[in-house]
Amino acid sequence: MALVSSTVRCLGSVLLLLGLSTPAAAAPADSPLGHAGRWLTDDQGRVVTLHGVNMVYKKPPYFPAAGGFGEQDARFLAENGFNAVRLGFAWNAVEPRPGVYDDAYIEQIRQTQQLLARHGIHSLVDSHQDAFNEKVGASWSGFPDWATISDGFPLAPNPGFPLVYFTSPAQNQTWANFWRDRTASDGVGLQEHYAAMWAHVAQRFADQPYVLGYDLINEPWPGWDYPTCFPNGCPRFEGDVLAPFEAKAMKAIRRVDQEHLLFFEPSLTNDFGTPDWMPNPTGDPKAGMSFHDYCVGVDTCVANGLDRSAKDGVAGVVTEFGATKDAARLTRLTDRFDENLASWMFWSEPQNQTPGHPQEPPTGPNLMDPAVVRPYPRAVAGTPQQWGYDTATGTFTLRYGTRRAGSGAPFAPGARTEVFLPPSAYPDGYRVEARGAEVVSAPGARLLQLTAVPGQDTVQVAVTRP
Repeated sequence: MALVSSTVRCLGSVLLLLGLSTPAAAAPADSPLGHAGRWLTDDQGRVVTLHGVNMVYKKPPYFPAAGGFGEQDARFLAENGFNAVRLGFAWNAVEPRPGVYDDAYIEQIRQTQQLLARHGIHSLVDSHQDAFNEKVGASWSGFPDWATISDGFPLAPNPGFPLVYFTSPAQNQTWANFWRDRTASDGVGLQEHYAAMWAHVAQRFADQPYVLGYDLINEPWPGWDYPTCFPNGCPRFEGDVLAPFEAKAMKAIRRVDQEHLLFFEPSLTNDFGTPDWMPNPTGDPKAGMSFHDYCVGVDTCVANGLDRSAKDGVAGVVTEFGATKDAARLTRLTDRFDENLASWMFWSEPQNQTPGHPQEPPTGPNLMDPAVVRPYPRAVAGTPQQWGYDTATGTFTLRYGTRRAGSGAPFAPGARTEVFLPPSAYPDGYRVEARGAEVVSAPGARLLQLTAVPGQDTVQVAVTRP
């Protein structure tokens, strides 16, 4: 096996490059991301890993620019290696009355997506809710009042989000009516409204660069059936109720966008470690599964999600985790994601919109450096086998096979693997040892680039502090 070693010592201009320079904004990508089984892939067939943040603004007018997110924040995310944002919108704001759409609101979401694209950041456009609507105990109204049909069931007892899911008759009756496809005041079923709303939104993003895809619904709740989901998951609800509902949204989106990935979500109970039974609702070949990790006391969330993704042959992404400022816990989580070779999107604690708790952009100290600002392989010209980062020593390791994920076909000579190395992890530069590959990036570059040596089946890389 070939061995190439290079040592970089931060002196003069190299120190400036690592610590102070601002990378040029990336040019918009021409091709949407695809997938090979569980792996996200680019138009070269390289495996793409995402490190991202959630950005969901839960106060009127429900869009990021109104919450202060702008050019400086997008640049900050890119400089710290974040290449994805789960960009939330509120159905309540998109369709304030049945069949009436607020295109100015959708344009606000699209402008933020375009801003992120100018910095090379992919957006997962996300229909977001938490406990449906304020009338039934939510802390905000992600879903509209006119879709909230509680049949007069009492709200109390209401301990607030998220416990209201387990206690409130109004909360659970509202979800039951949604799953039964009750009609709105115009005689059209709620699920048909939801699917049509998604088509109206998706057509505004179909031709935009750096759109990862569409997250069909955030954390769907089973309603009255929730006790059947513990401890063994919700096979009946996910297979017979949730999958047909999400299929309606998928089919509606496909009428206006045939290219971008469609990310379906399992039941909210999966966030806490119950088994995942959610199938690909339509069998769409351009699909992914969005799942969350709020496991407490168990470590099954990531394995459950990725195992199910692999079983259905769809891309798997951890689209929420965190909601805490406990750096040790966040480090354990991101270490586990690395062990599972997973893409993820962080939910920063200030995104928890509750009374008296203002939202803040997911930047600056909210990124929890070094817990979530860490080295990772952004694009691998091959199939990843292992990567990991030791926050104490600053050691990053990567191993990958040199053939394409899925097909096993070879790459053309010179195909580049890219590893992001944050300046905060390597303030005095870094040393690279690569076996089976050559380093082709400039000394001290934030984006370490390697090409496999011809004839090598496996590449091993180690990055250390000097």
